[in-house]
Amino acid sequence: MALLFDSLCAAAVLFSAILSWSMAGGACGHGRIHLRFSAAMLASLSAARLMPDSALALDVALLTPTLSAAASFLALAFSRRASIMVCGLILAAGLAAGLLAAALDMPALALGYQTVMAMALIAWGLSRSGETPHAAIIAVLGAAALLFGAMAVMNRSLDAAMLFFAAFMPLVARASQAAVADRRRLRGWLISGERA
Repeated sequence: MALLFDSLCAAAVLFSAILSWSMAGGACGHGRIHLRFSAAMLASLSAARLMPDSALALDVALLTPTLSAAASFLALAFSRRASIMVCGLILAAGLAAGLLAAALDMPALALGYQTVMAMALIAWGLSRSGETPHAAIIAVLGAAALLFGAMAVMNRSLDAAMLFFAAFMPLVARASQAAVADRRRLRGWLISGERA
């Protein structure tokens, strides 16, 4: 029974990654690239249960969601003209946090980085609540799923973490789509002259 539940959790993450990859087509500019990289990272998380050792599976669960969180934040915060230096620093910090957490067996490093990314997503959502309300709400929900997934990894509960991360990625992809749709709607509303 436990093996069946493990397989279902892995399948949920894989389905979520595939769905998010296709949803990324609705994002604009560099956001599409970041979202697809994030989805690829989560797809590799679904293979964690295939690892022969549970410690190795935990290492994968520490590294891949950390990179996925970094790329997801970049997709929302810097959807058009992202500085290569800023993107590189955020992704390098995520890679370093995930690798050090796995190498030193300190899940708190990955949890800390993912918490920072979740807080950044919440801040992004709150700052855009007037301009793009749908995207803001969805981004905050995605940040909550990321935070809960990170805490589940910290407690070494890989199945629960997979379910939270499976919810996280489509929410971020949908927030990106909603941000684009809200911007277009606002632009059309302002151009049409309905607002003085």
